[in-house]
Amino acid sequence: MLPPMSGRFCTAAFGVLWLACTPARDDTRRGADPSASAGVAVAEPSDERPAGSQDAGAPAIVPESSPAAEAQAATSPSAAVPATATAAAPGGATRVYSKGRNVWIRSAPRESASWIGALSIGGSVRLKSAEPARSGGRDCPAFYAVEPRGYVCVDGERATLDAGDPMLKTLLAHAPLVDEPLPYRYGESLGLKRLFQVEGIDAPSWPEGIHDLRHVDVRPRSSVAWTKEVEAGGQTWLWTADLTFAPKSKVKPYEPTSFRGVLLTGDVRLPIAFFRRKPRPKYRLTEDGQLAKMDDVWERLDRVGLTGKSKRVGTSTYLETREDGRWVLERDAVVVKPRKGRTPWGRPIRLAGEAREARTDGPRNTWLEIAALEGWMIAYEDDRPVFATLISAGRNGAEKPVSTEPFVPPSTTPLGQYHINNKWVTKTLITPHVNEDDFIEAEVPWSQHFFSKYLVHAAYWHNSWGDGQSGGCVNLSPIDAKWLFHWTEPALPEGWHAVQVTRKDPSTRVIIHR
Repeated sequence: MLPPMSGRFCTAAFGVLWLACTPARDDTRRGADPSASAGVAVAEPSDERPAGSQDAGAPAIVPESSPAAEAQAATSPSAAVPATATAAAPGGATRVYSKGRNVWIRSAPRESASWIGALSIGGSVRLKSAEPARSGGRDCPAFYAVEPRGYVCVDGERATLDAGDPMLKTLLAHAPLVDEPLPYRYGESLGLKRLFQVEGIDAPSWPEGIHDLRHVDVRPRSSVAWTKEVEAGGQTWLWTADLTFAPKSKVKPYEPTSFRGVLLTGDVRLPIAFFRRKPRPKYRLTEDGQLAKMDDVWERLDRVGLTGKSKRVGTSTYLETREDGRWVLERDAVVVKPRKGRTPWGRPIRLAGEAREARTDGPRNTWLEIAALEGWMIAYEDDRPVFATLISAGRNGAEKPVSTEPFVPPSTTPLGQYHINNKWVTKTLITPHVNEDDFIEAEVPWSQHFFSKYLVHAAYWHNSWGDGQSGGCVNLSPIDAKWLFHWTEPALPEGWHAVQVTRKDPSTRVIIHR
């Protein structure tokens, strides 16, 4: 049993695996129903939502395939919105549609086969054949092969081939918006009880497994994800991601952050300085070689390119910026540059110059360099940095893992080399508590698991980039997390909500140092 702690901490269930990493709390229980966590939805507080797609909830671990890099706008993910009925293949449908929060994609056409992916509410995936791969099973009426691999059990209750299924059409209004950095609207619980029915709200009899039955009481400082607001009984209710109801008066909406990192293209190259915590003054070089403070400042979370030149004045070091005639005090800046001059396989890192031609016949050699204490991340494709940003790692620092649980102290990020082994468009993260209800971070977007209880994921509950905020996971702004999710390997196949890598597939390397 781990000692209690304060601040943010978070965990998520992968079968019997819990993920540790939100507002620091206790980490004292384990275990969970693999199909219990789910979802995703939006940031803007609009009641009307276009039909979206997908979910989470999960078991075990392994690693997988390659995505194409996307524009930093972070608003065009590769995961597709569920299709409406298009021309059906002769004798059958063209897609399988999810009516559940977790519809598993199996490695073989049987319920006992390992999962390799998942669909979520309203999500859909193209069929390889309109004919079932296997039918008449004891646990599943029919398994269908789907693109690009795997098999889905189509039972009519949780998955259907009918794009016009009335329940599917109802569920589409509650599907996560997978083209948004925040697929749901999110807020902090002030202490509430979720309800399955509210008098005056006409809710259908949902498919089995839609509701998360584990966390009916949502303790203060947990979070809530929702898709719609509904008026009934003289008050406003939030229709949550698992289609239960929460009183709006008991939820404080989070303010979405607009922070984003930077794509390293053209003249934008490393080193770069970011500014955290507060505005920082600009300096100019005087005629007598001193550096004078100016009235101008770089605002918190601003960035500026650096030339690589520095100047020592007294006991202080100043860095020359690419902003004409401006210098920055070194201790005021978070300087992002490679810790070493070579890739993990020994090739010199190129900070400038023409990009290599994109590979089409094999792995892209993608890797992440994360400086846990300094609060930054660089994404590389082979020997070329392609993206840089601020992150938030463990609020208690970073340590090299030991061989037994809990591997590193609470609220600490594990140092070392790892690989991305499964990814979720959204995943509910749970912090177990000894004598009280669990803390919940609902439907955390763009979650990528790399080791034990630890993930790289979006954080919608804070805006303190560059500083330690997590229980050990690596937090990114939602915009950055979405971009990274679709850039890393394994790729998320079209229509899928989650993917798990296999031994033969590439996966992005994660290198974490202090």
